[in-house]
Amino acid sequence: MKWHCAIAFIPQNLKYTLNRANVMAEIINGRYEIIDTLGKGGFGETFIAKDTQMPSAKLVVIKKLKPLDSQNTNLELVQNLFAKEAQVLEQLGQNCTQIPTLYAYLIEDGEFYLIQEHIEGESLADIGIINFARCEAILSSLLNTLKYIHSQNIIHRDIKPENIIIRKSDGLPVLIDFGAVKETMGAMTRSNSSTVSSVVVGTRGFMAPEQSAGRTLFSSDLYALGLTMIYGLTGKYPIEFANNPLTGELDWDSSLPNIPAPLKTTLQKAIKMEVGQRYSTAQDMYLALHQSQTQSTTQDTVLVAPANNTGGMNSSSYNPTVVASPSGQNFSQGSAPHPVSGANYSQGYYQPPNQGNNNNIIVILLTAILVAIGVSGGFFAMEQMRANQAELERIEQEKAEAEQKLIEEQKRREEEEAKRLDSERLASEANDARLRAEEDKRRAEQEARNRVIPVNNQPTSINNPDVNTVDISDATVYIHYQSNESGARSLQDHLFSRGVNIADEIDQINGIRKNDIRYSNSSALPLARAVKNEIESFYRSRGINKNLEMIDLSARGFQTPTNQMEIWINE
Repeated sequence: MKWHCAIAFIPQNLKYTLNRANVMAEIINGRYEIIDTLGKGGFGETFIAKDTQMPSAKLVVIKKLKPLDSQNTNLELVQNLFAKEAQVLEQLGQNCTQIPTLYAYLIEDGEFYLIQEHIEGESLADIGIINFARCEAILSSLLNTLKYIHSQNIIHRDIKPENIIIRKSDGLPVLIDFGAVKETMGAMTRSNSSTVSSVVVGTRGFMAPEQSAGRTLFSSDLYALGLTMIYGLTGKYPIEFANNPLTGELDWDSSLPNIPAPLKTTLQKAIKMEVGQRYSTAQDMYLALHQSQTQSTTQDTVLVAPANNTGGMNSSSYNPTVVASPSGQNFSQGSAPHPVSGANYSQGYYQPPNQGNNNNIIVILLTAILVAIGVSGGFFAMEQMRANQAELERIEQEKAEAEQKLIEEQKRREEEEAKRLDSERLASEANDARLRAEEDKRRAEQEARNRVIPVNNQPTSINNPDVNTVDISDATVYIHYQSNESGARSLQDHLFSRGVNIADEIDQINGIRKNDIRYSNSSALPLARAVKNEIESFYRSRGINKNLEMIDLSARGFQTPTNQMEIWINE
């Protein structure tokens, strides 16, 4: 037995069962009592359990994983890769509160365990349709999380509504179920000692085209995040949208006429099919989401000169020909105070008649001073406005320089990744050719053995000499079955042994009435026929006659990668 501890100490006696009131309660490592099963798929199972060694008996999430093909997999290689991915999860969870904490990881009897923090809340798939403001808040928060993840040179690989939990305690989105750990379950070693994975991790509909082809980039996460937020706004999965006949892009926004322009533009660019038309980094997408808001705030801000104290006069209606008499009377424009009526003999003294003129002069002087103050205030306001504009231009320049540096860094990383992939491809071409030759020979022998089956059991198949030259290891398949999980997994193992890529998990779907193989377009027809013949040959070897109908998805308006197809089995 081999076990590892990421944070907490894990004692011996990894697993046993306890019979409590005639109910078998599974105990992991003598500590974690399983309460319920959260999910089950091709990579393993997920449980919710309680920590019996903590006073609070806190809840944890346990992921049990297993290699897809234990007989043909180097177990030591998978263990080493699993340990490395566990270290990555530990680091991410410690440094980011929106990623679950990893408590421990365990390996025993060819099965792999992750003990993780339980996040109390609802997934984005469960909370229903969200409004625009909440969508922007969730998207902005997740982009900050992805900025950190990508800065560690990590790609999530499986962003979808089910893998985003809105935490109950603070309402923040938490990103769960990183795909890299699943990818280790399909790790294989080539004869040249290089390591490859035989599985494509991700969820159909949310995977970017380059990810379906086996080349995952940082922008692949942004593509999946964009489609995930569109699901949050509409409640629809990508496959439920029609394609725009002019652009070929998903026609998702026609049902959201009032969506804010910055949010719409950001999501449209994030889900572009071409990598070069998308955002290169999470930072770019974050800035695009908030840029328009910043510009709008700047344009709506107006600097106003301070109000001048005009002694009760309204400066907008002030006219210098209108003055006040000593008694406080106001005269209309064009009139003047009478030279004698302004005399004041009250209080027992004589006031000269020209006192009114002196008062007029004082008023005019005060008015001139106030006008000068207003002019100078306007001048200072203009200067302040110019200074603010210069500061905004400086900030925009710095932001543009930072964005350019991020773009250059991303390009450099992509170039290095491309060089590495080219080097591996060149090094393995000769070995791949040998393996294909051996596989062709084995397939021919298998077909020769299959021909001994009586004619009445032979399925009707499409005769095409080109099928024999097609390498089915180029195919990536999704398997759906009616009810016989054991039979579907036997088919999965058979295709995997023939080099076919198995995409994520097999699905049980009720109501499958016939057997068919669904392929992307006419270019994929030879590859689909080769896979069809392989599946029918598999069932014939078991004495079962199954004819698979060929269905072209492009005729139904769907767009999928050429090498990707779906198998629907009625059993």
